[in-house]
Amino acid sequence: MYADKVVVYSSLNVAEVHLVKSALTREGLQSFIRAHHLGPLAGEVPFDDARAELYVFPTDARRAEVVIKAALNVVGPDWVCTLCQESNPVSFEICWKCGSNASNK
Repeated sequence: MYADKVVVYSSLNVAEVHLVKSALTREGLQSFIRAHHLGPLAGEVPFDDARAELYVFPTDARRAEVVIKAALNVVGPDWVCTLCQESNPVSFEICWKCGSNASNK
């Protein structure tokens, strides 16, 4: 399944890989996550084997790298959900606690 694709991002933090995948999806890029279930095994298996990897088609690799760089370099203050009052990192588009997009960004 992954033979015709290239890795554009990897991390031991599976949630982070999913956030990057979401950024690619918003930009219309199809991506695939491999080994997302191995993160909790880091330390039990070699760290490199436990990394979740994000793949794209080779023709989308350059565009994906630009999107990923922009997604990871978001800076600014945290925002507070107007529905549940929970603080969220600036890079989150929806509240991690209640799932609402009721932000005061």
